[in-house]
Parts: sequence; C-alpha cells; structure tokens
Amino acid sequence: MPLAASAQEGVVRYSHTSPILYGAPDPIKESIAAADGTEYTQGPSHATVPRQLVFGPLSSLMYPAVNQIVVPGDRTGWEYIDTTYVSFEDGTYTESREFYADMYLVEGERPVISWRLPGEERIYLGHRVVKATAVVDSAVVEAWFTPEISVPAGPGLYGGLPGLILLVTNATIGEVYAAESVGLGEQPPITAPISGRVVSDDKYDQIKRAGMAEDERFQSWMRRGIEEGRVKIRRQ
Repeated sequence: MPLAASAQEGVVRYSHTSPILYGAPDPIKESIAAADGTEYTQGPSHATVPRQLVFGPLSSLMYPAVNQIVVPGDRTGWEYIDTTYVSFEDGTYTESREFYADMYLVEGERPVISWRLPGEERIYLGHRVVKATAVVDSAVVEAWFTPEISVPAGPGLYGGLPGLILLVTNATIGEVYAAESVGLGEQPPITAPISGRVVSDDKYDQIKRAGMAEDERFQSWMRRGIEEGRVKIRRQ
C-alpha cells in the first residue's frame, strides 16, 4: 500500500521547448536595419525553460521551475503560459497566461485527446514507458507514458493516458516536453492559480485573435507611413 500510494503523487521536472508567439514584424526596426545595411531578425523562434509538474491522484499543477521576476509585458514574445492546473475529477483546467502585458486566468475543459497505442515500449529515466500518438490541432503528437505511475497526468494540457507522461514531442510546431527527473512520494500543495482576469478558453482565443489583428493593422500603418515619409525615424 505505501508503494502504491507513492506512485500516485510526486514531482517531475521537465525541460520545455516551445514556439514563441510574436506579433507582426516591427517596421521601425526593419527600417533601421535596412538603413544600416543589415538584416532585421525578429528574435528566436523557440525558447527552452525548466518546468515542474506536481501531481496527485486527483489533480496536477505545472509551473516554471525557476522563480522569474518579470514585469508584465517584458517577456519575449506576445504570449506566456505561466501556470497550468488540471482537475482529473471533473476534466477541467485553469491556466495563468500573460498576453500582450495583460494577465488572464483561462478556464475550460481539458482537451480530450484520442490517443493510439502502437505497442512500442522502452526505458526512460528508469521507468518503463509506452508510446502513444495522436493528432492535436492537425499536428501529430508523440508521447511516452509510464504505467508504473498510474495517474492521467502530463505536462501542460497533455494527459488522459493510463499513466504519467514523461515525454511529449510535437514536431509540427517544435514543442518538446522532456522529463529530467521524477520524484515520488509527498508533493507540494496543489492549488489553482488565482491571479488574472477570468475568461473562458473561447473568450481568450477571441481576445488573442483580435489583439494580433489590431497589431497587424498598426504595423501596416506604420510601414506605409515610413515608406511614404509621413513617419520619421529618430535615431539616437
């Protein structure tokens, strides 16, 4: 019984590589680069950060493994997903996200992923893991989970398998969650995030689409102004 109980709770540390969401290219920086005879680059396409997943038999919580003191709006890119809480009991999630300097608490149903098990197995971090594949948003996702830890948990919003997911690869967008360590037994408290404007996942998608469309319009106006000489670039 103690061994079975310990396999129901614990902490996993992941390395998370994900794409960075940017708005339209900055026309001012583009123009300055052109004047200098250099090529404008928007910035890195992906970022890698350490994340920690705390899980129990009823819920899980993922958050950055390193404390970050960042002023809202000062992060690289437009969107940053900070903390993800998942309830296995009712199949819901609450996620703390920063989008364009505003904080949101996005609430919704955890995505139901139609996993397929091709029958492949291997050893990962000392655990027997089983391969699972699925199509998520038109992308083929590959996951490896361990039945030895029998909770339907995983990094981010991935989950729903008969065991803890230790590795996820989405080659289409270049996202990878790779577990680096697994500790079983007593885990820190699991509580849902509370900071931010509460919105549904559908509402958040509307806000994000509207924000990016507005930025596209503004950048287009700036670009035309620079090209027509109506907007002057003051260089230091």
